[in-house]
Amino acid sequence: MTGQRPREADPRAPTPADTASAESGTVIQRCGWSLVWFGILTAGLGLWSEWSSWPGAAVVAPLLVCSGIAGTVAVWLVRDPTARVIQWAGLGAGLLAVGVPQGVGIHVRQYYTTDSASFNQVAARILLHGGNPYATSMASAANLLKPPSHFWTYTVDGGHVTQVSYPAGSFLLQIPAMALGFHHEIADWMDLGAWLVTGVLLFVLLPATLRWLSVLVLLISVLVATFSNGGTDALFLPFLVVAVWRWDRFATGQAAGMARWIGPLALGMACAIKQSPWFCVPFLVVGLGLEARRRGQGPWRVPARYLAIVVAVFMACNLPFIIWGPRTWLHGTFLPLTQPLVADGQGLVTLALHGLTGGVVFVLLSVAGALTYLALMAGFALWYPRMKAIWLFLLPAVLFVPGRSLSSYLIDFFPAALVAALTVGAPARVAPATATSVRRWSARAAVAVPAAAAAAVCAAAFTSAPLQLSVVGVRTSDATQHLEAVTVTVHNLTGHSVTPHFMVSIDSGHPSGFWLPASGNRPVVLGPLATATVTLHPTSYTWSPSHGGYWLVTAYSSGPNALSTSPLQYWVLGSPR
Repeated sequence: MTGQRPREADPRAPTPADTASAESGTVIQRCGWSLVWFGILTAGLGLWSEWSSWPGAAVVAPLLVCSGIAGTVAVWLVRDPTARVIQWAGLGAGLLAVGVPQGVGIHVRQYYTTDSASFNQVAARILLHGGNPYATSMASAANLLKPPSHFWTYTVDGGHVTQVSYPAGSFLLQIPAMALGFHHEIADWMDLGAWLVTGVLLFVLLPATLRWLSVLVLLISVLVATFSNGGTDALFLPFLVVAVWRWDRFATGQAAGMARWIGPLALGMACAIKQSPWFCVPFLVVGLGLEARRRGQGPWRVPARYLAIVVAVFMACNLPFIIWGPRTWLHGTFLPLTQPLVADGQGLVTLALHGLTGGVVFVLLSVAGALTYLALMAGFALWYPRMKAIWLFLLPAVLFVPGRSLSSYLIDFFPAALVAALTVGAPARVAPATATSVRRWSARAAVAVPAAAAAAVCAAAFTSAPLQLSVVGVRTSDATQHLEAVTVTVHNLTGHSVTPHFMVSIDSGHPSGFWLPASGNRPVVLGPLATATVTLHPTSYTWSPSHGGYWLVTAYSSGPNALSTSPLQYWVLGSPR
């Protein structure tokens, strides 16, 4: 019998390792989409309580709950959880789960929850009537806030912002809706629409195997609450997402498709809406220069062209207002960066806001923030291959440092950071340079020196409060429920006169207005090293702290702009300790 030759293995046949990897990927898809459908289910449970605001919730809420259950079951039964019908069904349900509950909330809400949203609506109305929003007071926005004192952005000199403080795109986008006759909570409707568009863009721009991640981000409650309840940052998010999508393909040829030209157009529009995207511009310009050099091109031409387009789009929105009133435009647009505003947010400044350091000097925190930005930029340029995909995740660390570090600043970039990290290519290969010990230490020093300087400046900021405060008494009424007055002793630690303006912080929320001394509108002036005892009264009805709660007195002063605080006070059974 003639022996048969053994059959050779087909090189195209899947190996056991390939099969295991495919099964693992399928399981990840099923788990990811299960989380999405669970989020839709919980959104339905949340909508259930809204039936008194909108009777239709009695129908939509059970529908979302049932959809969440059915969708979870389906992704485990179907053979391919990445099928287009499964993915698009998840996206549609996610848009419904976000859009309907938030739309109901906006429909029944009669007042804005931030002064920035009310300013945008007032500015759009002023422009439609032929006025210059930058040259017109926003004081009428008080009619859109209740009570206004809880939502103003206060300044350290005892006042509050009454001027448009964003680039013109922030209110220009509302003009079409207002011109068509819409007037109710336009800013919130625009923000909600922008967030839903952002969700769709994430779905389209992320790899197909990660589309469940886009819907999951769309459903994150803190993002939904921020971007549909007065958080006007949502307006620039769709543009920023497009701007960082495959940003490294700019000017690389036809194979890059839309990515070869759309990035700077979208970034220019994002910068024309708010100031936050401005911080992204240097990173993208430097990154494109490094990419060009790695491809063997000149490092200046591509980034210069990119920057020129960004500036052109920004100016297209803002140039009419610059010509109309250059000084008012400059003052309003750069106000958040130059005006001495009171401390607010969830960043480093909370150490002072919550009474742990006795106060802080704002200008030093701003310097520390600038040094942190320099350290991050140096790290990006020196360790570009590693930093290329993650720099946008790190950027909020810069905004964590200054005296204004609102929660929106710390979460705004996350959706765009995901797109950037998942769509950029690997850095172009270059011949490895000989890394001498001197060069390595120089690179480390370029990052370590500004980072260490930032830490030192922060330490100085938190130990340089100009005033020392101590609470010496309180007065209450209505069975201790109403806090009528707080008496505080203030000592000036400096060698110059200080005029403090006081607030009483009873919770961790937004500053709710200055308290007035018993002398009325006459300010308290402390001479060098002087001490005074002041009785403060609220300008509106103020509830006493809750039993077992902490509270404190804060004092803002200028020259330098600073915050000083009393030690934490502990409220027990209607009286402080």
